[in-house]
Amino acid sequence: MTMFRLPKNRELPAWLPFALAGVGAALYLIQAFIYAHTTVSSLDEGSYLIKGMYYLTGVYQPFEPYGPLTNKAPFSFLIYGLAEYIFGAGLRTGRYFSIFLGLLTILGVWITARRWAGNWLAAGTVWFFALSPMIIKLYVQAVSEVLIACMLAWISVLILDERRPLWQIILAAALAAVAVFTRQNMAPILLLLVLYVYWQHGKQKGIWALAAGSLALLVFHAWYWPRVMTIWAPWLPESLTPFLDPFRIPTDSVPVWDPSIDFWNRLNSFFQGMRYHFLPMLGSLFGLILLPPRADWKSAPAMRTAFFLAVSYFVLVFMHGWASLASQYESYSCVFCFSNYLGFFDPLGILFFIVAFSHAWNKNPHRAVQVLTVFLVIAASAGMGFSLFEQVGNGLLNLPIVPRFRSGQFLPDWAGIADALKYGLGFETVQTKRAISSTLGLLLGLGVLLAAFLLWRRGKTSRFALVLVHAYLIAGFILSPLLHLGGSKLDCQTDIIRDHENLGAYLASIIPPDSLVYWDGGNAFTPMIYVPQARIFPPQINDGYTFHIGGDPDVLYYFSHWNGELDLRWRSEADVFIIEAKRYASWADFLTPQEFQEFPRPADSPSCVEGAELRIFQRLP
Repeated sequence: MTMFRLPKNRELPAWLPFALAGVGAALYLIQAFIYAHTTVSSLDEGSYLIKGMYYLTGVYQPFEPYGPLTNKAPFSFLIYGLAEYIFGAGLRTGRYFSIFLGLLTILGVWITARRWAGNWLAAGTVWFFALSPMIIKLYVQAVSEVLIACMLAWISVLILDERRPLWQIILAAALAAVAVFTRQNMAPILLLLVLYVYWQHGKQKGIWALAAGSLALLVFHAWYWPRVMTIWAPWLPESLTPFLDPFRIPTDSVPVWDPSIDFWNRLNSFFQGMRYHFLPMLGSLFGLILLPPRADWKSAPAMRTAFFLAVSYFVLVFMHGWASLASQYESYSCVFCFSNYLGFFDPLGILFFIVAFSHAWNKNPHRAVQVLTVFLVIAASAGMGFSLFEQVGNGLLNLPIVPRFRSGQFLPDWAGIADALKYGLGFETVQTKRAISSTLGLLLGLGVLLAAFLLWRRGKTSRFALVLVHAYLIAGFILSPLLHLGGSKLDCQTDIIRDHENLGAYLASIIPPDSLVYWDGGNAFTPMIYVPQARIFPPQINDGYTFHIGGDPDVLYYFSHWNGELDLRWRSEADVFIIEAKRYASWADFLTPQEFQEFPRPADSPSCVEGAELRIFQRLP
């Protein structure tokens, strides 16, 4: 085994990188449990858990008309449903299962990185996860990001090598098909995998990969045919696919959720994603621009592997960037989902950087590449600073930097930044915060540039671009927790899992069996997981995101959406109403004491946010 050598020919122990990897995994696990018990449940999490439970227990079927909205490929719900079926329905099961998947993801990335780059860089990948609190916070929730990340990590384990057994290649192709049927936005991965297998492992294994992946996809689609086309119809141009119109919602209604988000907020979302996923994004960008000519690669298998990882990663980044930042996908644009979307394929970005760094770092980059590297450092630093504008406090806004001048004389006190920009340039508070945070980010980037320049002048052992990339990535790696500033803080000081279990037990004790429940208890439907004896109105699982103005109520209900007419009908049919406290004002005239009785208010709340408490009413006989 080749060992890292210290000065004076002293060698580090062979077990040390394994120990460091283990410590990193333990640190990840500790943070994961903390976030699992303190993070407020989201609409998506509640949706995956309760739909998964319904699908596994046969209450509803995926794509069932008038049932829950199967807006994602069905395995994203069924996998969590299977965990709940085995270990019991509830938030604890979903989150602990996600923690397990997160650890499996780290293990898969570590195995592949060790195969290509050795023990030390493999240990570094573990610490990337351990030092990325927002990724941990995302991966502990019962959402599809950690499902896909785990699948991609283990697909990499199965195929990324010079020689892989046929059974592993077949398994990887089948797993790629499972990934596509878990999130339809993973559609390119199977095709890219098959092409890589052809290139790396030969025609025969490529044919097996194509056959295995295609057969798995065909079986999955045949099982849910034809309603499965509802997840593909929005991707295809309506003018070219009129035969898919039966699977599209008619356009005679207007979705309530149709936000207008300006360019600056979209730019903020992009750089927020870069900040939260620093090493996969910046490492991959640097790896791409520093790739050498084909003849300079250490091995052809490494070149093919890096090419597959780079194409897969950047194709998926572009697709998800377009869907979230640039388009009005499915008539609504989840602009601030971009950072979460990057969590799907972080393993690909990390592994591309590792393989490129180990086998193909261009040690003699062209001058244009060096200029591009400097520009990327400056732009990324200023952009990531820009995305931190919400964390700029009054202390910085009022920092005195400009001398006051009146009647031809300087005054003894100085004007703060906010006043100077407001009266000098007409900046609003948000613009001032963006200017301050962008400037701070830029200064930090220039500081790294200066440090890299001094190191380069002192060493003269390599091109400046290489020193700069190393300095920037090391600085970002060490400062990763600070890059997640604001978003990584704990949502609550209370135990969210315990609160949900207490609240769920209370709801189950007071809601009579077979009661029809109207839900207006917040975005997350999670508390209803604990009340399996109740009946619900399935479109309400997705809250207002499926609510429309106008349209045929029966057609909307068929597609698991709803409108005002359905809302009035359901209000007249429901036996029990669950209302979020801050929404109660709009219900006061409806829930009159003459027609409804209110149960004692539960002691526990689904969230620590003020007004998130639940009020429960039952219709009087």
